[in-house]
Amino acid sequence: MPLLRAPDLPVADPGDPPATPWALFRWLATRRKAHAAAVLVSAVFSLGLVPVMPIFLTGAVDDGIAARDWGALAAWAGALAAAGSVAAVSIVVHHRLTVWWRQDAEYRVLQLATRKTGRLGASLRRRTTTGAVVSVGITDVNGIGRAVESLAPTMGCGAGIIAVAVLLFEMSAALGLTVLLGVVAVAAMTGPLLRRLQARYRAYREDVGAITGRATDIVAGLRVLRGVGGEDRFNAAYRRDSQRLKRSGFGLAAPGAWIDAVSEGAPAILLGAVVWMSARLVASGDITVGQMVAAFGYTAALLLPVRWLMGTAMTLIQGRVACGKVCELLALPERETPRDPLPGPEAGAELHDPESGLTLAPGLTAVAADAESAAAVFDRLAGLEPSEATFGAVPVARIDPDELRRRVLPADHDAYLFAGTLEALVAARDGHDRVRAAVTAAAADDIVDALPDGLATVLDNQARTLSGGQRQRLRLARALAADTEVLLLREPTSAVDSHTEARIAERLTAARGRRTTAVASASPLWLGRADAVAFLQDGKVVATGTHAALTAARPDYRALVDRELS
Repeated sequence: MPLLRAPDLPVADPGDPPATPWALFRWLATRRKAHAAAVLVSAVFSLGLVPVMPIFLTGAVDDGIAARDWGALAAWAGALAAAGSVAAVSIVVHHRLTVWWRQDAEYRVLQLATRKTGRLGASLRRRTTTGAVVSVGITDVNGIGRAVESLAPTMGCGAGIIAVAVLLFEMSAALGLTVLLGVVAVAAMTGPLLRRLQARYRAYREDVGAITGRATDIVAGLRVLRGVGGEDRFNAAYRRDSQRLKRSGFGLAAPGAWIDAVSEGAPAILLGAVVWMSARLVASGDITVGQMVAAFGYTAALLLPVRWLMGTAMTLIQGRVACGKVCELLALPERETPRDPLPGPEAGAELHDPESGLTLAPGLTAVAADAESAAAVFDRLAGLEPSEATFGAVPVARIDPDELRRRVLPADHDAYLFAGTLEALVAARDGHDRVRAAVTAAAADDIVDALPDGLATVLDNQARTLSGGQRQRLRLARALAADTEVLLLREPTSAVDSHTEARIAERLTAARGRRTTAVASASPLWLGRADAVAFLQDGKVVATGTHAALTAARPDYRALVDRELS
């Protein structure tokens, strides 16, 4: 990749990161070694050159002004302007390179987190909380990006401080030693403060994850909470979490304020000491007036690097805590990929779940069960949970996950809708005609026709400008556009009216034909159209048959359907 061109993101393979926070941070910062080296070199010229600029003042004062040599003065002024130009260009280049360096690290973290959540599948809900995952994707990604970005100023500021110390030593050993000891003293004073800041930031990050999880749970279950009268209780819990987070935030303020005070006050004290010492050296004839001006300039120029270094230390602490949270997510145990995967069966094979007794044959099967039981059965059939389920004569657990995902698709009615054009949302890789057919089968033509640019209309995340029923139909269209051999649908029409539901049931049945389709629903509109109905109680199939036969034979089945109608 050319150094002065933005990297192509996301990368094809984010790689396999180490498992400890600092190792992960180093790994993220060194994925593009040539780019990282260019960032650090440009930092030396853009930030390290600024503190040594006063060297030109020595020549301008001593050789030009004091000696009344206007040619020498012009030469030194020109050299100062040239050095300033180099620094200015270096700053522009350095900024571009640093932004790309940061973006590469952030995108890799996002890809690693996304890949991990995909591998965890349905077990993610039992391994961690939604708030923890969301916090990684927002808070921790940004924290790691800022920490990687802060490495470049560290190199430039460190080079500037070393250069100033060397120049001052050449001028006067006492001045050089004063500056060197002053910087060491600042580092010694801030060490304990930084350790305290790290401990408090870790606690703050835990509270951020907790309140994010609480907010996610409230939003996801708001309708249920209102229905059972639990909204006030959850609101009270959210207020308690908010107050705890506020206190944690205030706890960060004390060490942060002390660090700011040291980074601002210590260099100012050091500047005063250098001015006093250099004035005495001029009076004793040990240094020239020009060298005194340069010494003042060197020390004054150190104010910015020292402040940057203090800020960098705080940013690195936040980045380390963020890397720790990412490592926790990546370390969650996942279902092992079969070592010797078996090829899947021929097309048209039945799916069977021994635990529930459910068998899915080609055609439309309606599963009448509570939501939790239906989700558990579908997760086992789709290989998202360890089970003894079989696809034909092949155990689902032994089939290669990529092949299984291509052939068996579990589709939730509340699955995430990504930002982009409507066409890309439904089926980014499958072409206009296939998208239109899926939209028609999901009875979503009216949604497309009402949008200003039709299928080319750009929607935001979760398509928030659309109603709940419209979003549900788009999710169904996306599932249909995948055109998989087996499609498992959970409550695909729970948010639409009965007339739209009837159209969807009719069109979906025609679109899927004899391919295996299972719909978990207690709606008579699905039950009556299904080739077979499986009635589950306590997670077990207790009866199978047509909707009419089960209605006539089983009062408990009639009670389930009646509850749906009411």
